[in-house]
Amino acid sequence: MLKNIISLLGNTILFYADKEGNDVFKNYNLFENTGYLYRDLGLSKIEVGKTLEYRFDLDKYLRIAYFAVPIFLYLILVHLKPTFFNFLGFGFLWIVLIMACRFYCAKLYSDHLVKNFGKYEITRFKPPVSKKQKAQFRTNFYSKLILVVIILAIFFIPAFLLEYSMKLCLSAKKPNFNNMLKISKVYSFFYPKNESFYDMRAYAQYANRDYEASLQDYKTVLSMSGRKFSKKDYTRFANLLYLEKKLNSPEIAVEVFNDYVTRKKMSVLQESQMVWVKSIFSVENNMPEMIIQDYNDLLASLNKKDTRNQFYITCDKAYVLYLMREYELAIDMYNLAIAYAEANAKQFGNDLKALYVERGYAKKQSGDELGAEADFVASGIDFMEIDKYEPHYAAQEFVIGY
Repeated sequence: MLKNIISLLGNTILFYADKEGNDVFKNYNLFENTGYLYRDLGLSKIEVGKTLEYRFDLDKYLRIAYFAVPIFLYLILVHLKPTFFNFLGFGFLWIVLIMACRFYCAKLYSDHLVKNFGKYEITRFKPPVSKKQKAQFRTNFYSKLILVVIILAIFFIPAFLLEYSMKLCLSAKKPNFNNMLKISKVYSFFYPKNESFYDMRAYAQYANRDYEASLQDYKTVLSMSGRKFSKKDYTRFANLLYLEKKLNSPEIAVEVFNDYVTRKKMSVLQESQMVWVKSIFSVENNMPEMIIQDYNDLLASLNKKDTRNQFYITCDKAYVLYLMREYELAIDMYNLAIAYAEANAKQFGNDLKALYVERGYAKKQSGDELGAEADFVASGIDFMEIDKYEPHYAAQEFVIGY
């Protein structure tokens, strides 16, 4: 079946005389393999030759359309948001435009035949073809296919070179952000923009203080990846918060963050990390209202058998409570976490040192100096190293990630 289709596509025969002496011209096969039949005309070679010359002229224009239409649509598509519906829409438009060109050529060819030879009949186009000719047709088709692949490969080779050049501009000892943005304009004119492109351009635009454009690139790359959540999304979400705050306010930043987070399908670990990022941002910007509710919702959503995530999310909640200066609530959380770790020392024993010190600092802040000293001793950590374990956070900055 496939061989027959390939032989049909590679068939270059445009005219034949059947066994009854009737003349059959191949049409443009709009929907099926048919031809125009003339009975008992006995067309001369000159008449057939002139008609086929006209057909060759039409084919030249049709080949231009085959070449120009996809390029035209492609150059429009690469400047639009890369979505499934955009690709689907442009694929449909490509088919419609090519079919319109074929219809037009078929109409011209039909009119030419009627004008010169009168009305015709529609018949199956079945020229006498030997096995050798069929093999040649298949070879012809494969040759065209290989040529198209080679042309596409040649066209896309510069895309890799341009992308590598952008990375070099950013990773140099003295990054050249202006050159990177110039190269990105060339790349984006000819090639579809991928996630790596948006990450690099967002960084360069941030470095050039074009914060709005940088933020828009992060929003675009988070949207184009759909429900999928990747490692690079941690950086993207952190920078989304940072830039939205810089351009608007911390409150709006959190609203936008929540909107984009809900679009992603995440594991429990990824969800907890997103809650952590948002919590640290909220603490830094004095917006504690929703932090504990986020942790409570996350814990409530867990499977009761998922003790590992319950333990570590409880630890995170205790840590954040300390940062919020809710020391008594933090001590309650640390009590739960430490009791569970001691009861399951084989699985969580290594976490006890840090938990004791963190609880010790919470007790110290709440005025229980003796309790704090007892926890510091229980941790087994050298007193010269204790201060390294105090819960803290670093002021948020732009995170480089591309």
